[in-house]
Amino acid sequence: MNLQEYLRGRRLITDGAMGTYYEKKYGDTVLFPEEENLLHPDRIRDIHLEYLHAGARLLRTNTFATDPVFVPDVKKRLDGLRAGYAIAETAVDKFREDTGCAEDIYIAADFGPIGELEEQSTAEVLDDYRQMCDVFLDCGATVFVFESQRDDKYVKQLADHVKARCPEAFVLVQFTFDKSGYTRAGLSVRRINESMAAPDADSIDAYGYNCGVEAGHLLQLLQSQPPYCRKFFSALPNAGYPLSLRGRTIYTENEQYFVKKSVEIAALGVDIIGGCCGTTPGYIRDLKQALEGVTRGSRQVVSVPAAHLQKLSGDDGKPLQSDAFMDKLKNGKKPVIVEMDPPFNGDISKVLAGAGKLAAAGADLLTLSDSPMARARMDAGALAAKLIREVGIPVMPHIACRDRNIIGLRGMLMGDHMNDIRQLLIVTGDPVARDARGSISGVFDMNSIRLMEYVTHMNEELYPDDPLHFGGALNYHGANPDAIIRRMEKKIEAGCEYFLTQPIYSDEDVERIAYIQKALEGRTKICCGIMPLVSYKNAMFLHNEMAGIHIPEEILAKYDPDMTREAAQAVAVEISLELAGKLSDIADAYYFMTPFNRADLICEIIAGLK
Repeated sequence: MNLQEYLRGRRLITDGAMGTYYEKKYGDTVLFPEEENLLHPDRIRDIHLEYLHAGARLLRTNTFATDPVFVPDVKKRLDGLRAGYAIAETAVDKFREDTGCAEDIYIAADFGPIGELEEQSTAEVLDDYRQMCDVFLDCGATVFVFESQRDDKYVKQLADHVKARCPEAFVLVQFTFDKSGYTRAGLSVRRINESMAAPDADSIDAYGYNCGVEAGHLLQLLQSQPPYCRKFFSALPNAGYPLSLRGRTIYTENEQYFVKKSVEIAALGVDIIGGCCGTTPGYIRDLKQALEGVTRGSRQVVSVPAAHLQKLSGDDGKPLQSDAFMDKLKNGKKPVIVEMDPPFNGDISKVLAGAGKLAAAGADLLTLSDSPMARARMDAGALAAKLIREVGIPVMPHIACRDRNIIGLRGMLMGDHMNDIRQLLIVTGDPVARDARGSISGVFDMNSIRLMEYVTHMNEELYPDDPLHFGGALNYHGANPDAIIRRMEKKIEAGCEYFLTQPIYSDEDVERIAYIQKALEGRTKICCGIMPLVSYKNAMFLHNEMAGIHIPEEILAKYDPDMTREAAQAVAVEISLELAGKLSDIADAYYFMTPFNRADLICEIIAGLK
């Protein structure tokens, strides 16, 4: 009987955790238990057998992390998938031989979170995973589980692919939420419910939740937000929350509580139920026994809401900040962006005074760097809020992924919005210097593209009428301009509205920007970066010490070690205006980087543009 028919008449119990149970049973002998498909297949088979004897009738293959991110070697990856499916088949055959069991047992081709390498395009990611699906289909798989997903970016296309090759296949997609009801990509339970009810999700037979939370919190999520469609529904909570002890992850032994809450979950009309991280065959055995005689409840389904969250606004009911900068950018008026550096200490007097001068000179937007070169400066978001309040000019803080985990990033973004910030520059961030490694850790929970996707989801969820706009950095110096363009396209797809370039000095730089702009065919805006050179020493330092910056000899020749500050500034203004003229047909905005926060210099350049 196929799985669709099975579920119309009864509830299906899955296995529990493979990874955490493997570590508990055998110790952390390998980094990933998936490696054991090829090294010690008997160990994996024995765990499958334990779950079958406990009452599980859906086995997930031990292939959760057998993907391009963790196993980049294609042959090894595909061999691991084949081995994982074969081991599960062997376990089922052995179980039937030992017990004489004639019940329906299903093997699910299991995928963990769909990962993408930074340089991969969407099409390349899909090609990799379609190939993996094909391997399972060739093995005879008819059940596919995509578990612990953070978003729906790829699963619908992959479900379509599976169904195109095997129309009778069953596809289950499970999402991972935290206690507040959000995935790691910032999607809420409501958004996932909407997505799974949409017509483009017709190839997905079932969806639900796994991992992330324990049974009690998963019950609360299900009670607070019923689904919007009558697809089969799954729930696989964790066995509590983990504790890290001497480098090992330990889960509380709480079988009675887990089973009690799981029975309450099942009563909500859940069709597929089992366990995730921390659960063992004992959990599944007790759950099966507790569910005997417990009827599957009728699941409540609600209509997709016509309206979402209300607009967040000030006390007067008006938006907190206008979008004058975006209006100029979109209407071809070449706004002026000026970057300043937050101080290393607590003295903001120079930045505050400079911001006032730049606002009076006609700058449209200030931008503040986020501890560039991994050297700690004052928090860019907090300083931006101060400048907005006291100067009244819009400010765009940079956000680097280096220093904050997802929790910190989300909290910071909500605080920035509360403080009237509406523009962000999202960057991956400079790495921690080699000599500081070991004492300072880079976080990098996300790269710039993932964070852009996250902010886009936050806008849809929290700020649909008053969004956070964001741009990205464009380092155009790479050897392969087409690779640069592909990365820009991924950022545009993630919601990036404009790009701020590295400093431009040469005619070759101008030509490279023109090439990139033409290739993107008006799909984004490019804010061309100009960094004035304030002295001979400054020019020589940038030319010789800063990777990716090349200053032509004809520009360097205009400076000499003995020139006065005033003379050097006059040359800096002249060169900057000359570069602006060369970029006038290319630049959608001018982006001036203020050397040593010398606002007077930038004010003089802005005056020369008018």
